[in-house]
Amino acid sequence: MPSSPKISKQLMLKTAFEMLCEEGYSAINIKTLAKKIGCSTQPISRHFGSMDGLRKELLDYCIGFLESFFQIEGDTAFDIVMGISRGYIEVAFQYPNLYKYFYMSEQDGERMSMIAQTLRLTNYNKLIERLEKEHQIGTKEAAQFVDNMTFYVHGIASYVAVDFGSYTKEEMCKRIEKAGESFLTQAKSIN
Repeated sequence: MPSSPKISKQLMLKTAFEMLCEEGYSAINIKTLAKKIGCSTQPISRHFGSMDGLRKELLDYCIGFLESFFQIEGDTAFDIVMGISRGYIEVAFQYPNLYKYFYMSEQDGERMSMIAQTLRLTNYNKLIERLEKEHQIGTKEAAQFVDNMTFYVHGIASYVAVDFGSYTKEEMCKRIEKAGESFLTQAKSIN
């Protein structure tokens, strides 16, 4: 009897990721994943051990995917912050279930915050230093600007992800840019 074809771990993660994006995280378990792939649960259990193992590796897979959405280069620190902000909006519009899973639910017992992802994607300290230098503001004011942007953008992207309203991506990005300018003006006025 010929052996069954080997199903790669990568295919399992890719399929779980697709299920997450299409149906939401709650649709994923070892049985539903096996059914979607067309295999028994045994290969999935062999690769991941348990649902906890799958969950951890799926989170890492999602992080790798999300990194592609964030423009972390720019001529100015403000450009970098706006690029990151647009990345969140893009994810919320294109992949609302992924956004909700990653930014609006608990992962591994702790909330994945937008600022944590910002810190992961950029060198936070260098971003703060650039803001200080480029806008002649203090460290506290630069950090407050980043915090204000974090809270504002997360709110807008969450609004989009839950499909509340009929704004376009362009409208949301314009709102973010205006808010960024206002938050930066506020940071400069404190100094």
